[in-house]
Amino acid sequence: MAKWTCLVHLVFAVLFRTVWGDLNGANLLDCNSMNSFDESLDLPHSQIPYNISVSQRTFNPHDEITVTLQVTSGTGFNKFLLQAQGPDGAAPVGTFQITDRNTQGLTCRNIENSSVSHRDSSNKQSIQTVWIAPPESGNVQFRATVFQDLDGPGVSIKSQTLQTLTGSTKTLQSMNSSDCGKTKFCFRAPENCDPTDANCLFMSSELVDVQSFRFEMSSLSEGYVAIGFSSDTSMGNDDVYSCLLNGTEQVVVQYASTTDRKSLTVKALGEVKNIETSFDNGVIKCSFITSNPISIEQNDSDGLYYVFLTLGPVRDGSVGKHPNTPLITSQKVNISEPTEAEGSFPSTPILIKVHGSMMLIAWMTSGSIGMVFAHYWKGVMVKQVLGKELWFQVHRSLMTFTVIFALIAFILPFVHVQGWSGNWPHPIIGCIVMVLAFLQPVIALFRPPPHHKRRVFFNWFHGLNGFVLRILSVAVIFLGLQSVDASANGWMEKVMGGLFGWEILRDVLFYAHVYFWRKNGDENPKRKIKNEKMLVLVYLCGNLIFVITLIVGIGQS
Repeated sequence: MAKWTCLVHLVFAVLFRTVWGDLNGANLLDCNSMNSFDESLDLPHSQIPYNISVSQRTFNPHDEITVTLQVTSGTGFNKFLLQAQGPDGAAPVGTFQITDRNTQGLTCRNIENSSVSHRDSSNKQSIQTVWIAPPESGNVQFRATVFQDLDGPGVSIKSQTLQTLTGSTKTLQSMNSSDCGKTKFCFRAPENCDPTDANCLFMSSELVDVQSFRFEMSSLSEGYVAIGFSSDTSMGNDDVYSCLLNGTEQVVVQYASTTDRKSLTVKALGEVKNIETSFDNGVIKCSFITSNPISIEQNDSDGLYYVFLTLGPVRDGSVGKHPNTPLITSQKVNISEPTEAEGSFPSTPILIKVHGSMMLIAWMTSGSIGMVFAHYWKGVMVKQVLGKELWFQVHRSLMTFTVIFALIAFILPFVHVQGWSGNWPHPIIGCIVMVLAFLQPVIALFRPPPHHKRRVFFNWFHGLNGFVLRILSVAVIFLGLQSVDASANGWMEKVMGGLFGWEILRDVLFYAHVYFWRKNGDENPKRKIKNEKMLVLVYLCGNLIFVITLIVGIGQS
């Protein structure tokens, strides 16, 4: 009888395990054959409703890295399969420590807990697990297939590439310029310097095969040295490789792209191998081979690029803004040809400097003072001058000067680039400002008489348009200063913020003065305007200090 009881228990145990496995759906994901990955949907990045995040971007053997799979949009997911894979993607790498009750470890390729899957089919917003790095490994990328519905197709997602600090990265033994112009393309400053010199900013490229380049970089730097490839001499839509110091004073390679002068999007290393690095007496050096295509936007496909070479600080483990203008090749170059490239640290073109200075004077000085006469002294400065009240004559003169000055400044960038620059948003908003500026005098031509019933519509439109002009002009000047300010602390934008704050303080004092003047019942406009003249004089002195400081900064950019 005992034998039959044991047999019944055994049968029930097998059946329970089978059914439970089917209910969980874990056995539906074949981690050994990788079918769950290969048969999943490979959606564009912008359409993927899930994300894999990691607690660190680099690792040593036996490091424990927290991995989080979470929903970024949508209702959640029912089942998933997660692995860490090496560059070839053929087999799981490392093992997982199960910390989430909604997850379970799977044995794949005879390695226990080398994959993580769901424990049940309940809806999940996120799961978390801990990956333990193996003793020896190259770079690693986490890969998952996620299912929103039990019977629907899975979605394939990948994490950023984690770079190992040992194993695939070797210590760089030597780097020199002896092969420059013979087998290597070289770009450096000062001229003819050698990377054995700490003060030499150096890069080289060498064609390894049809699709692969070996890049070298070297410089004395507190954080990173980087090269960029661009279709023009302005940053934006560029490919960037950086050699940067991490928190343990080790050099790692980073691959990224830029969308504008300040935004850097880190990408997976992809086809980067044979990494060698060194950090000695403040000098960062690195060498690596990459088969990644240079994926920048350009109107032709001649394989020529402007090369940027720069250095700067590392902030919170990421590339910070370079404090100085990058070294840029004087023309587009072919990095596969063994040659010496000429370049310089370019300053802002003179026409762009004049453009920025004139716009500052137009909108922040003459235009601002012109608005004061219209807003606060209308009906007060009523003395007739050439048939019109004094406030109106001054307002019209200042605003006419503002529009003409701004128009001249507006034309200069088009003359410089011989067309449209296309660097959103500064030129777009600038065009909007000029259209609104021209509307003011055009609408004024059709201004009804003071007591006409439609005069109120003109007053509202003229005043509202002037307010919008004030806000947009400040915004577009901020954006323009960002494009020429290469300082690490962005001091020119801060000065502009001070200038805008100075204008707000002026308005607050004017409104306060009007309020107390009316409250005291003083109807004598001469006493009112006497105090306001002092306010305008103080404001103008402060305004000129701010504007002159910014013009000097533009001139030195």
